[in-house]
Amino acid sequence: MNAAGFLVFAAVNALLMFPGAKLVRAAAILASLYALLLPEARPVVALIMWLVWPPAFLIAWALGRERDESSGDVRIDLAPTRARVTITAIIVAVTIASVAYRVVLGAGLQQTAALFVGLPALLAIAVVFLVSPRSAIGVACKAVTVGMLVSVVALGEGFLCVAMSAPLFYLIAVLIGLGIDRARRRIEQGAFTTFTCIAGLVLLPLSLEGVTTATSFNRDQWVSETRIVNAPFADVARALLEAPRFDRALPPYLRAGFPRPVSTRIDNGDRWIVRLRGGETRLNGTEPTTGDLVLQLLESRPGFVHWRALSDDSHMTHFLRWQEATVHWRAVDEHRTEVIWSLRYRRGLDPAWYFGPWERYAAGLAAGYLIDAVATP
Repeated sequence: MNAAGFLVFAAVNALLMFPGAKLVRAAAILASLYALLLPEARPVVALIMWLVWPPAFLIAWALGRERDESSGDVRIDLAPTRARVTITAIIVAVTIASVAYRVVLGAGLQQTAALFVGLPALLAIAVVFLVSPRSAIGVACKAVTVGMLVSVVALGEGFLCVAMSAPLFYLIAVLIGLGIDRARRRIEQGAFTTFTCIAGLVLLPLSLEGVTTATSFNRDQWVSETRIVNAPFADVARALLEAPRFDRALPPYLRAGFPRPVSTRIDNGDRWIVRLRGGETRLNGTEPTTGDLVLQLLESRPGFVHWRALSDDSHMTHFLRWQEATVHWRAVDEHRTEVIWSLRYRRGLDPAWYFGPWERYAAGLAAGYLIDAVATP
């Protein structure tokens, strides 16, 4: 079973309600998530599901029906009318959001708040207005979940992008659902109309970040990492001017879906061409992308080097764009050297308050890794 199969299996267990089968459904969802996170475990998980899930599900379902009948609560219809209406509304809302996604993509706004704020807000509001649920929060979160699954399976989005965006999507869904639930309880006072106006006034400017220059925040960022390298000053200086080796393990976060350096060549003695391969894991059969980050050596003197990024056609530009790198180093003693690696980059995702910390964390890890991989002999 491939990743798409596990996603569909998890969605079926999450959406279809059967009496007595909650634990079995929860176990199936957890097993599916485990298989998605660890591809090498998928054959074993698929085999266990094939052998265990059908009988466990049928037994739990039968026992649940017996308990309902013995208590006088005979459930004839397993999908009540309200549940059918809710699922239909979710499908319609996800369809609307999918069309909106294509519009955002066509306008080149896929890295702005129009996608990461406006789209989940549209999805949550659409599904709540299409159906009158007991809990607007619950149905909004279900719609967001289905929408993210659709984005992975049908629209080809990568796991890393969906995972990074999920907390923001759910936050917006919860806020909208909470506001609608409270407004409905006070609808006789006109609170529902007031909430709708306030939500529009708040979400519209938030959704415009990155769309225009006037609605964007500063994208240029600096990060620095300092490490003590167990090598003499001269050895560090020599290592920094040689072709870097990327044979050391990347931090787990940088292995989650960011492009990885696979090779480097030096052109004309002062230009590094770093080959980056990969990006986000996708389900549509797209091969991992390969691109080159070209760095020009601007200055080199004892204790200091300075590179500037000339171009980058790797998948990293979906998250950020490297601008320049500087390295300072000084001798601590005869056998140890302090190295300070600084990176300047342009933030690629909006809103800044949400994606800014994610990107700074990734850039800081990259600076630390470069000290280990490049500055350490």
